[in-house]
Amino acid sequence: MIPHTNQYEPPTPVLKPKVDIETLLITKLPPSPGSIMRITTLLRDYNASMREVTQAISYEPVLVVRILRLANSPVYALERNVTSIQAAIAAVGAKAVHDIVMIGLASTTFSKEIKNSPIAKKIWEHSLAVAMTARELSKLLGMRGTEEAFTCGLLHDIGKLILLSNDVEGYNSILDFTEENAMLRGEYDLYGYNHAEVGSLIARRWNLPEEVYYSILHHHNPSQSDQGSLVTHLVDIADIMANIKGYGLRLEDEAKLETSESVMKLGFSPAHLEAAWQNSESNINEVIKTFT
Repeated sequence: MIPHTNQYEPPTPVLKPKVDIETLLITKLPPSPGSIMRITTLLRDYNASMREVTQAISYEPVLVVRILRLANSPVYALERNVTSIQAAIAAVGAKAVHDIVMIGLASTTFSKEIKNSPIAKKIWEHSLAVAMTARELSKLLGMRGTEEAFTCGLLHDIGKLILLSNDVEGYNSILDFTEENAMLRGEYDLYGYNHAEVGSLIARRWNLPEEVYYSILHHHNPSQSDQGSLVTHLVDIADIMANIKGYGLRLEDEAKLETSESVMKLGFSPAHLEAAWQNSESNINEVIKTFT
């Protein structure tokens, strides 16, 4: 059963979902072609450092998931869960990374609908903006392991890509909703679950660390998160900020930051939030330009 989040009361009775949940859970998403070509070019360049390769991979949600899954698998039997892509690449080694990227290159021949979708591109740009902003916010808190915030931010909307990949036409109709709760209700009306629930189930099926699972499930309601609540609050704030700044599928009212439970809980001032965004924005635009 999907643990429904309490962002709204689900309609009753629930209609039969348009797409079966098991179909969603076995979806194989292709990495974006621009990312794959950029990474393969670096892998062929003997002068490119592993740091450059790691940075390039860290911007591609599908490759991040594959490498995290491998690093946290029984193959490596690590003492603790790996939540940052840097640690995951160090654990699996350069050869495994190369193989995963090559598999990704082959898979770009599939799912043409999502590969060429401007909606998928917006979801990627939004996820990138959330990841970079969450990382900057975590730095302001003096957190160790800021890359965990980056990873959780990058993957928070993976459920949207899953739904879009399985039902391009239907999911496009969800985009008519400009308000968050209306969008979540629209997803529930159409599918019987929302993107956060789907994304968290995907994370669990893929054996990603629980911190990632909970941050995806509760990124719209972080106070309900059982684990990793600090990172989930950071992702929530970064999500709102990215939408306000125009990186997303809908525009957000700036007043939402003033009333945000996450902002109040973590004690961020407007100056803190603006500083985090200023440190993120140029990097976001640079990455988008490089990979598209």
